[in-house]
Amino acid sequence: MRYGYFDDQAREYVITRPDTPQSWSNYLGSTEYGAIITNNCGGYGFYRSGARGRFLRLRFNTVPLDQPGRYFYLRDQETGDFWSASWQPVGKPLDSYESICRHGTGYSIFQAKYDDIATEATYFVPVDQRFEYWKLKITNKGERQRILSAFSFCEFTNQWDTLQDQINQQYSNFIIKGTRDGNMLRIVNHDNISTLEGDPDQEDGAMHSWLALIGSDVAGYDTSREAFLGLYNGYHNPQVLLRGACSNSDAYGDNACGVMQTDITLAPGESKEILVMLGIGAQETIGKRAVAQYGTIERANREFDKLKGWHHQKLHSLSVHTPDPEFNSTINMWGLYNCLINFNWSRSASLVYNGERDGL
Repeated sequence: MRYGYFDDQAREYVITRPDTPQSWSNYLGSTEYGAIITNNCGGYGFYRSGARGRFLRLRFNTVPLDQPGRYFYLRDQETGDFWSASWQPVGKPLDSYESICRHGTGYSIFQAKYDDIATEATYFVPVDQRFEYWKLKITNKGERQRILSAFSFCEFTNQWDTLQDQINQQYSNFIIKGTRDGNMLRIVNHDNISTLEGDPDQEDGAMHSWLALIGSDVAGYDTSREAFLGLYNGYHNPQVLLRGACSNSDAYGDNACGVMQTDITLAPGESKEILVMLGIGAQETIGKRAVAQYGTIERANREFDKLKGWHHQKLHSLSVHTPDPEFNSTINMWGLYNCLINFNWSRSASLVYNGERDGL
């Protein structure tokens, strides 16, 4: 059964069926700021170490394998129907939901169409930066006006040491706090047991993350995971999406998430672009400086082109031509790219390897 193909001209692997036998992952970022993203937007984020610098959560050995992740939800505010800009986590029937994932060199693009709404979500980490971009383009392909809301979602760890986060819940469930500051969310882990050295802006002994919405007004937010999902719901049917509006919750203990809601009205044929920035470091200083310098669609586009050029100039050292085009694609592009990623991270971070013990 065929799930995708090599696009040699774009230097991308194109996944045309989202229900792959396993989660097919891509790596974003550098040896400082790393991210894993799958063909359904699952995965996590980490600073220097997947085991001891994990700031976005993933639960190993769960079903589905790659949840949670970096999600955009969309809701039709007239009908109450909702879906995601990647097939998962909502998982609409594939006879009515179109999905294409393009894994590239340090970036992934998700193209989808449902109920006459087309979306394109692009995820990448700019060169030498400690934040990531999520860029979403929404287009009304129908013949009537659409009233929509878009919601970002990610789930923060309570403790950047993944074992402490997953196991030591008598402690880790009581140390996180999430608040809103304008178009930004501030997440702080009040942690006095971390031994991770060199964290950005950690003078107060805490670990900091931030999230910003750019290009559209904030209609609501949530930093409490339980307030967003509901106590008996899941990533496929969050309580906020069922209700249609965020609850403006501040996490204080328990579990934190990064949800920003924006309301969008689209005429037939009209498009709208929004930008989410997610990074580490104190929101009041590092986060605001990053948004001031990099927080526009135009700057994100320039950084995207810079990232592709940075990777592609490293991939000219070997050229193989055989009668098998897929062998050529593997050797000339993906073998080299995987060697580059393995050089950076070894096996210290994946969906099956946590980063503990030996990295080689």
